[in-house]
Amino acid sequence: MVAQFKVGDRVKYHAIGGASSGADTSTSTGEIVDIKTQTESAGTQGIKAQASEQEPRFVIRNDNTQKETAYKAGNILGLAD
Repeated sequence: MVAQFKVGDRVKYHAIGGASSGADTSTSTGEIVDIKTQTESAGTQGIKAQASEQEPRFVIRNDNTQKETAYKAGNILGLAD
C-alpha cells in the first residue's frame, strides 16, 4: 500500500472513532510527524501502534494540544486548509 499522506502534511482528522463514527464526531487538525510501518511505541503517550506496511499508522501532532498520537488512515479526512 502506498501511503496517501506524508510527513509534514497538515491534515484534518477524527481524533476518536474513525470513518464509521459518523458526522457528529468532532474533528481536529494537526501535522503528520511520523509514519509507523511496524508495531512499536508511537506518540507522546508511548502507546504501541499496531502498524504494518499494509496498514501504517500516522503519528499526528495536534495543533491545539501539541500531543502526538498514532491514527489509522481511516481517521484522516484529508489535507487541512
